[in-house]
Amino acid sequence: MKKLLWAILATAIIAGANPETCYAKKKSKKNDKKEQVKDTTAKESKYEKLIKGAKTQKGMFTLHITNDNKLLVEVPDSLMNRTFLLSSRVAATTDPKIFVAGEMTTNPFMIRFSKNEQSLFMHLVQHRNIIDENDPIAASFDKNFGDPIIKAFKISTQNGKDVVVDMSDFFKGNEKIISPMPTPTPGSSSKIKTGTYTAANSYILGAKSFPQNSEIRSVLSFNCTVTMHRSLVLLPERPMTPRIYDRRVGFFSSGKNIYSSDKDRIDYTKYVHRWRLEPKEEDREAYFRGELVEPAKPIVFYVDSAFPDKWRDIVKQGVEDWNTAFEAAGFKNAIIARDYPKDDPDFDPDDMRYSCVKYAVTDIANAMGPSYVDPRSGEILTADVIWYHNVISLVHNWRFAQTGAVDKRVRKETFDNDVMRESLRYVASHEIGHTLGLMHNMGASYSFPIDSLRSPSFTQKYGTTPSIMDYARNNFVAQPGDYERGVRLTPPILGVYDIYAINWGYRLIPDAKTPKDEIPTLDKWIEEKKDDPMYTFGAQQFPGAYDPTDQTEDLGNDHFRAGEMAVSNLKIIMKNFEKWLFDEGKDFTTIQEQYAAIVQQYNRHLRHVTPYIGGVLFKEVRQGENELPYTYLDKATQKKAMRWILNQVRTYRDWLMPADLMQRINAPTNYASSVHRYIPAYLVNPTVLFRIQEGGIIDPVKNYTLDSYLNDLIAEVFKTTYQGRKLNNIERDLQSETINQFIRYSSLKPASSGIRNLDFTDDIDLES
Repeated sequence: MKKLLWAILATAIIAGANPETCYAKKKSKKNDKKEQVKDTTAKESKYEKLIKGAKTQKGMFTLHITNDNKLLVEVPDSLMNRTFLLSSRVAATTDPKIFVAGEMTTNPFMIRFSKNEQSLFMHLVQHRNIIDENDPIAASFDKNFGDPIIKAFKISTQNGKDVVVDMSDFFKGNEKIISPMPTPTPGSSSKIKTGTYTAANSYILGAKSFPQNSEIRSVLSFNCTVTMHRSLVLLPERPMTPRIYDRRVGFFSSGKNIYSSDKDRIDYTKYVHRWRLEPKEEDREAYFRGELVEPAKPIVFYVDSAFPDKWRDIVKQGVEDWNTAFEAAGFKNAIIARDYPKDDPDFDPDDMRYSCVKYAVTDIANAMGPSYVDPRSGEILTADVIWYHNVISLVHNWRFAQTGAVDKRVRKETFDNDVMRESLRYVASHEIGHTLGLMHNMGASYSFPIDSLRSPSFTQKYGTTPSIMDYARNNFVAQPGDYERGVRLTPPILGVYDIYAINWGYRLIPDAKTPKDEIPTLDKWIEEKKDDPMYTFGAQQFPGAYDPTDQTEDLGNDHFRAGEMAVSNLKIIMKNFEKWLFDEGKDFTTIQEQYAAIVQQYNRHLRHVTPYIGGVLFKEVRQGENELPYTYLDKATQKKAMRWILNQVRTYRDWLMPADLMQRINAPTNYASSVHRYIPAYLVNPTVLFRIQEGGIIDPVKNYTLDSYLNDLIAEVFKTTYQGRKLNNIERDLQSETINQFIRYSSLKPASSGIRNLDFTDDIDLES
């Protein structure tokens, strides 16, 4: 038995020491390790593989930029079907004639996301048609006004319930809906920027994400290279309560078609554009008691660090000037101007969370103040003032041509800083007014009597206009000596209309639960000012003016007297501007530019009188008011305008373009001769003749009939011929151009005599 046991034990020991058996055991261990490695690899999910090595930004959406320049966007399940605003803005460009840094290339629009097992869908959220969700017809409304899918993204993977999609091509490609070079609409006459897109030169530049927004930047290559900044902003689930638009107060607005089973028609309603200014919860009672309170969220504008120090504070002052208006609406410190922060890594002037005054170094002589709203309610979410560098030359030329005869401070090539700051403050305030929702009020200045514009006490109180949202510039009515007497030559800091309009648009109305509940109070505020012309709103006319009381660049309620006084001042400037601007050894560039400004100013004064011919006066009238919404100007006024204009045509060459001056300053001798084409073209323009005909039909005794107007026109134009006097060059040009225009509008071809069929806009020195 012992021998048997030893034999078994020996066999076992030998078997355990067998090389094959040992190898097998080692192999098994190795395989175990391989299995362990394999298990570890299996634990690295598809999501982890996808974002491995990527630069990640966490926030509303988690954004990943991979090593091969893909933009992966992680969309949380919790944000499905929430509403976002998507904007596209130029951050930088290689050609400022195509784009300007800071401008929006498309209006921001609302989107939402939905998904299925394979794809994430981007929907364009429609907002023009709305309905109360509790209305019985709401189910049918939803079937007929769905949100169309504008883009589908294949789901790459998921992170829990959140989906990950590749949006690289959407943001770095020439995606139609956000392209800075959109495809022209068939039949559209608008000028649209065009360029050839090059995909190989385009890429994702960077991305940031925050709790309520995500920011994506990409470089797109067209004929120029443009850096685009796209903002995705989460909109509040409950929009701001809107305020219903009224044409008697000048706010920008958005239209809605409101469907209801309670009405016999679709209710078309407009909502004004305004910021959400509300008192803090603890201050609401004080606010409604009439106390001034600070808003829960003030309006903040950041001023570009590119602004020269000599102008920065006055631009900021122009922003904060509007606090006077907001105090009328019950809010103090409602609008704040700050410099671009130097130590905030999250600040980005292209981020839609920040409203900015941006300096654009280009040769454009202008400024603009667009704002961007929540389309559901009209709430202004962000705004910009684009301040083009060459606006400096614009305000310089205005001051020189409009006040040079009475203000020796502007008779120089470069203004002293205090003079320029006066004008820049006005520019800043005007553009900020737009960002607060206010439209141009071109009828404002007509409310001022001409004599009041020469009154020191009146102008010091009111300036040149009751609204800086008018295109009322500097006091060209003032005569030599008026400035020394204390007459103000510039627009007001804010006009009385501006303060009134902000109160109307922003003051909260107690106990009003719906927009319609506010209407009685809003109407009451308008009614209180109804008989004071300073509070009248006159909308800008396009493409040209035919209500003479509602014009751009005019002053006062008598354009004939204003024109005479302004032309008298221009004659003084013409006699002296060479001497005032003389700089030995320099070329004539500055002299020529100032001469062009004088000619342009003269053309404005002609343009202020031409709308009296075929003129129509419009008034916003409501049912029950004993007034007419429009009236045609009477014959006597139109005839006066015709004679005034033709007298200018016959006399302007002697003082505005004397041959010896044109030769000295190296300017064409016929530089301003476009007047001889513009005036006859206007006097026989079919649109003007149509309005004259309408007025004659309504009242043939008081108003011009078409026949009587044409007879008077021919008699005035050809009176030298009728009198048997010899024609000089001025009379010959006037008569031949009038004949030319008759031939043009009668569809007859010009005779072989060489009379040219001129285009209505040929060389007309008039601003658009």
